[in-house]
Amino acid sequence: MKKRIMILGAGVYQVPLINTTREMGFEAVVVSPKGNYPGISLADIFLDIDTTDTERIVQIAREYGVSGIVTTGTDVCLPAIGAVADALGLKGPSKRIADIASSKTAFRFFLSESGLNSPDFARCECAQDAWDFYQKINDSMVVKPDDSSGSRGVMVLDSGQTKESIMVAYRNAVMFSRNGRVCAESFVEGIEAGGEAFFLNGNLQFFTTTFKHMNGVLVQGHSVPSGLSESELLIVKNEVCRVASNLGYENGPMNFDVIIHDKRAIIIELGLRNGGNGIFDLIYHSEGINLAEWLLAYILGGSVPEQRCLESKEVSSYVFGSERAGTLISVSSLQELTAAVPEVFDMVLAQKPGDHVAPFVHNANQIGYVLIYCGLAGYKRVSTQIRNVLRIEVK
Repeated sequence: MKKRIMILGAGVYQVPLINTTREMGFEAVVVSPKGNYPGISLADIFLDIDTTDTERIVQIAREYGVSGIVTTGTDVCLPAIGAVADALGLKGPSKRIADIASSKTAFRFFLSESGLNSPDFARCECAQDAWDFYQKINDSMVVKPDDSSGSRGVMVLDSGQTKESIMVAYRNAVMFSRNGRVCAESFVEGIEAGGEAFFLNGNLQFFTTTFKHMNGVLVQGHSVPSGLSESELLIVKNEVCRVASNLGYENGPMNFDVIIHDKRAIIIELGLRNGGNGIFDLIYHSEGINLAEWLLAYILGGSVPEQRCLESKEVSSYVFGSERAGTLISVSSLQELTAAVPEVFDMVLAQKPGDHVAPFVHNANQIGYVLIYCGLAGYKRVSTQIRNVLRIEVK
């Protein structure tokens, strides 16, 4: 009988895990609510269950005798993964570690109590808490849902805002918070980067950073390499290792967002999984490393494939969506894009014609992303060309 791997989520971010699971000869047990998710049709076994229903997921993991449980690109199901790992003795983060990493305020408390770099913050149970913190710091502030990812509900507020503006930001954030809490934190100026790491027996096996192309709080793409200097990379790497060590996280993937400020690295976001927005693809085409294979090899055998020594290539992603809500009628094909922009080499769609799409105000509402052979120097030119020829019809 084939080993069964439970994959939480069936969205575009989970598709590489589902495909790799099947390519490696295992059964993909995909858990997700029903919907227009591309991973559902790829599953060997599909289970219509909310990925945050921890008790139910532990139960079905036992029933199906899974050999491993994984996700990517989302934090909401990490507590369920931790609970299954604890209950069934599988490889993965413990429930304690998963709970810390998947809550923004719990992670901030952990950083502060561990003596690690952290912005000032407050856990807000009501809008007044956010206003009180804003008055206390008397500076720019970021408001986030406590337990959501993908830039949902995130707002940056400059100094000089009215109380009503803070209240609006709080209400916007709490709409996306399942536990009803909001994290307010001081805005940290500096160099922002994304990154991926993979730990094995407490040792850092893989580490890279990405340049994040931002439009406000919206991630419009990533570039690898990130353009950080050797000294900046060392500062980030050291802080990532310090956080993992204090957390007791010795094995598995880590996705992070970091700000380098005054020769210090501050980990702003942390996910004990690989990132979204084409991160799997970028690392594979840049470094020759398949992180989906690494994750599956680790959870089944406690090791990772031998790393191929390839010269890094400059690769970027461009994430796109619709300006308005409606039914997606059509979107430019890969052939159309490559004919107009030769740097384009792949395109991944999260939505297909006939699906309802929402305005692209956060990354969960993306229609898809394009992969391009270019680095930081050419990104503005190439992404502008893509934007000019990309045809998205929504009615």
